[in-house]
Amino acid sequence: MGDAPHTPLRQIRLASGLSLRELEIRTGINRGRLSIIERGVTPTADEAAAILAALQVEAVPRKVDVA
Repeated sequence: MGDAPHTPLRQIRLASGLSLRELEIRTGINRGRLSIIERGVTPTADEAAAILAALQVEAVPRKVDVA
């Protein structure tokens, strides 16, 4: 279990001192789903907003190249 990759989301959660269970409580998102998101699956917009709020992180807009 301790061999999961340290994706940016997981790094932020760990740096915040939160367990998956604590993040589950703060977001209302099942910890199994959170684990899947941490492994690289794109969250829904609502999930992303809840996670960012729980971790007290601001979203940084992506620059979109328009040809």
